Amino acid sequence: MMTEDSKARLEGVGWFFKLLSCRQFLPSKEDLECEDTKELSKRLMGDSYKETLTNIVEWQEKNIQYWHERADMFLLLYLLSSVSLCFIPLSSYVGIFLIIVIFLMCFLNFMLFVVGVLFLITEVIVVLSVVIPYIASIPTIIEIVVLSTTFGGIISLLLYTMLKYRYLKASQPEFRLEDTFKSSLSVKKILRYRLAICRDYAKISAALLLISYYPSNKIYFITIPQHVAAAIKIRDKMYVLDQRLPVLTIEKWMDFWSRRMSKSFVFKFSSFLSRIFKGGEVGIYELVVDGGRNIKMKEADCQKLGKVTATPQVDVEYLMKMIAYDMAISQNLDKKAPDLEINLKNFAACYHRDEIVEFSLLKAIKNKLESELCENLRKIKGIKITQNQEDLVLGVYIS
Repeated sequence: MMTEDSKARLEGVGWFFKLLSCRQFLPSKEDLECEDTKELSKRLMGDSYKETLTNIVEWQEKNIQYWHERADMFLLLYLLSSVSLCFIPLSSYVGIFLIIVIFLMCFLNFMLFVVGVLFLITEVIVVLSVVIPYIASIPTIIEIVVLSTTFGGIISLLLYTMLKYRYLKASQPEFRLEDTFKSSLSVKKILRYRLAICRDYAKISAALLLISYYPSNKIYFITIPQHVAAAIKIRDKMYVLDQRLPVLTIEKWMDFWSRRMSKSFVFKFSSFLSRIFKGGEVGIYELVVDGGRNIKMKEADCQKLGKVTATPQVDVEYLMKMIAYDMAISQNLDKKAPDLEINLKNFAACYHRDEIVEFSLLKAIKNKLESELCENLRKIKGIKITQNQEDLVLGVYIS
């Protein structure tokens, strides 16, 4: 049985990690006042909520690439740095202390500085092992081999990143390689680089929503283990903007992520820790902007992800009629089989009879058709939609 004192300590630890996490995606005053952000907000503002929300997500989907190195490199460098400390001949308490220091410095955007210091420490150890061969604290052969392998891995990661981004550097001289390893970037840099991970997408979406709709609408961050997205409340419904179309209600978004992560061991372990420290996996945080344009977050709710249920059956006939009417398709299905089949992954799991969700879903389907047919959409004579578990399959008949 957990005592009140133990609960208080866990809540304190949870608050500390929450503070570090939120710092990564919370927009700043400078982000809201950035001319690039204001100009983008003006371009994407539609005549209705459904148009603006769809425009924001569609713009991100079309113009920003997922930054895989930024997503994975940070963790890999931290793990390699921590492993190296375990084999440097130091007191175990000192090693643990330094690992914690590395963790904190990583979140304070000093990753490359940490790596440089570790290189220096290793060089000193190597020199000592050569010059003073009989010192008691000299690392063993195994320690030297592990350190060499670890730092070889670090050098490989850094060289790979330098080679990959040299062309980006040529086209964008302001690009800085160290930004790949930073936990938080400004909206201006994200928009210039056109590269992002979930916390960057969430920061952009939140900044655009704040400029367009705050304070008439409440703006939120929705967090689950290893992921975050921005959201807005419209007429007592909360809609989540999460990198790709369609826009989802929060209930459908939670259901989608329950399905996606149900088979992930890492996610299950992270969910277990979240339930211990926070009481649930889904954190809902409202954004508050004071008179000085300073942005703060206050916790609005904490929920648990529901159990994975059966995928609902989509009314494909209704959906086909909506698409055919919106795109002026005659629905001439005189052929036995469609000329083209497009798999719409997870669209069945995302579908919901809601005006904003349906509008953004139709836009997503049109974008898929445009990516396959380019300017030849006029050649479409008919479409047929079937459901394949969580996916929809779009059959296209072409003249």
